[in-house]
Amino acid sequence: MLPSDPLQPVHIFITAGDPSGDAHAARLMAAIRTHIPTVVFEGFGGPEMELQGLRSLAHIRDLAVTGFWEVAKRYRFFRSLLNRCDDAIARTRPVAFIPVDYPGFNMRLAARVRARKTNRVPVFWYIAPQLWAWGERRATKLAAAVDRLFVVFPFEVEFFQRHGIRAEYVGHPLAEEIPVDTQGRVPGQVLLMPGSRAQELHHHTGLLADVVDRVRAHRSDVSFVVARARNIDLRALEPLVQRNVDVVDDAHAAMQTASAGIIKAGTSTLEAAFRGLPFATFYRTSPLSYAISKRLVTVTSVTMMNLLLKRNVVHEYIQHDATSTRIADEIETLLDDSARRTELVTAMSDVREMLSGEGASKRTAALIVEALRR
Repeated sequence: MLPSDPLQPVHIFITAGDPSGDAHAARLMAAIRTHIPTVVFEGFGGPEMELQGLRSLAHIRDLAVTGFWEVAKRYRFFRSLLNRCDDAIARTRPVAFIPVDYPGFNMRLAARVRARKTNRVPVFWYIAPQLWAWGERRATKLAAAVDRLFVVFPFEVEFFQRHGIRAEYVGHPLAEEIPVDTQGRVPGQVLLMPGSRAQELHHHTGLLADVVDRVRAHRSDVSFVVARARNIDLRALEPLVQRNVDVVDDAHAAMQTASAGIIKAGTSTLEAAFRGLPFATFYRTSPLSYAISKRLVTVTSVTMMNLLLKRNVVHEYIQHDATSTRIADEIETLLDDSARRTELVTAMSDVREMLSGEGASKRTAALIVEALRR
């Protein structure tokens, strides 16, 4: 419940653990503030959330970890953070806890928060864990950990409602963040997006450096740029820097101007689709993490655009298939095959139309505030 005094501070605990979640959470925070000017945000996230006034218990550079073995190695850190978050919630007594994506950690914290017998805090989850892809058996645990679930893909509503979760489709935040832009693209420019986590770069930068060598061996008309996430030190991109690949800090702008992209599996592939960049998806991880993931993942593609369209229009190069030869050949196809480019551009337009709405952040903020005022 919101306090009756409009001048009284209203505490909300909010958490996001990667750059995309940081951006989406920040927009949600701004939207909530239009309803509750006295809101005080505590939790953890990145620089965009901090610009919205977040009092952060941890920085995103320490949170961006993926892969089962990689997470296991950081067990003590995440256990300590879980306890610190639990203590902070008990101390500040927020009116709500808003987990934003980041399912591994957030599901554990949400379960603790909702299990409280006194001073119970409602849990409003924004951007659902993709349990339909890798963990349907965990849906029962999620149902016990959340009060409301705000989903960003239409098909998720039926999936989560089937498991007893109150799920509502609010549109996708990328639709409100990315304007339709028809500006020209730089001929022959290829955007490389190796990821925002240290272990992703460990597996990806050497591979992409080999790709650059292969393409340059017989093409002088192709240029490369690599996108660096804010939390990544330039030294992590050294194999590409040594090959005079231009480093850009604004991946969003680079997606608007490049002619083709080779993009790490994840949220960035959907952003590329929204920005109309013809691309292919790739991913490598440790053998153990890959073996575990292969047993858990139930979807036919790791690229959301393919799942939404129910056909594999975007080509994928995963683990053993992610070779420098195959990716170099894909780059030439993306740049030179006009029929292929037209196929991708048309499909990306279909995806954008499918996910457009009134504004995911504003819609979610309004629903959360409405629930708190009851």
